[in-house]
Amino acid sequence: MGVKVREFTSGAKAPAIVHVAVHGAADLLLTLWLLDGCEKCEGSPAGDTATYDIGAEYFTSVADQLSDETRELVRKVGSGEVWVGIMSLLPEEADNGTVDSFVEFISSYDPVELRYRLIMLHGLVPEEVREQAADAAEGDTAALERVFAAAGFDGSVPEHSTWAATLSNLLTMEPLETRDLISDALAAVQSDLFSKFEAEFRPALERDLKAKRQMARRLSPERLVEIATNGISVEESGYQRPILLVPTVVGRPWVVFTEWREQLIMAYPVADEYLDADPDAPPQWLIKTYKALGDERRLRILRHLSRGPASLADLKEEMDISKSTLHHHLMLLRAAGLIKVMLGTEKEYALRADVVPETAAVLQAYISAGAEEG
Repeated sequence: MGVKVREFTSGAKAPAIVHVAVHGAADLLLTLWLLDGCEKCEGSPAGDTATYDIGAEYFTSVADQLSDETRELVRKVGSGEVWVGIMSLLPEEADNGTVDSFVEFISSYDPVELRYRLIMLHGLVPEEVREQAADAAEGDTAALERVFAAAGFDGSVPEHSTWAATLSNLLTMEPLETRDLISDALAAVQSDLFSKFEAEFRPALERDLKAKRQMARRLSPERLVEIATNGISVEESGYQRPILLVPTVVGRPWVVFTEWREQLIMAYPVADEYLDADPDAPPQWLIKTYKALGDERRLRILRHLSRGPASLADLKEEMDISKSTLHHHLMLLRAAGLIKVMLGTEKEYALRADVVPETAAVLQAYISAGAEEG
């Protein structure tokens, strides 16, 4: 499963409504999603853990430290997409939540509503069977069959087979059993090992939160989103739905999107400067920028974008490389702040021309500081 981007547009321009909050459960949910990707989705952004700043060793360590009982609970939940779906509940939890508070929140959540959210994940269920989807969430097997047929979960759409199997498993249980399985799996992973990582991640999350809330006082909501996400722009699309920005360590440098009804959740990467680092080390942004520039194909992408915004399909045709390879190059360019993504009718990439001179200035400042200290 790759990073999911939900795109919404509106005919009228209006400011986005943006809120920033720390939710400790976001990193746990991303960890469980990516652990599943490691096993089942090789070649996708979720499966290729080398593309995550935290490193493949982190996911190996997590997998190795889970008890047999916990591993079995996670396996029973099924596809890792469940965990991204559960992220849609974060706006309903109080700000500054911990994993323990989120588990408590889930354990008392309406089990039918929880199942309905999972059915509706990815927007695959057609409008005409949404009433049946609500009945299926309550346990109506006939309604479930109709929903599966309409959404292509009955085997007629092969790419939906893994998600269909997960839904089938979770929805043939009693609603309380579904909810308790999910909350028990989260609690078990937290107890086995994640509480240690939560404590390690928390200071960086809170430093980033403080900085973003200060930015929010002087920046437009659209500009705040673009800075937090390293170049995802909602300004051109006239986005009107509320956006929750949640800083994460595990997902860096990717931005993971999920949504529910009127709310879009963006799990964005904690900025480099808020992670613990050697004070004499060069800024991580500087390293990422020069790494991004040190590849012929990425330079060609930048040259192409200098002519104007382009879609993924446009760039693929121009570059003559696979979609997954192009996606990886674009991720590196966006993480370095060299391009931005514009969410609209069709997602487009655009050049941020002001970044190259800024990079040269930052490099000169870093080198000169060493001379001054000497």
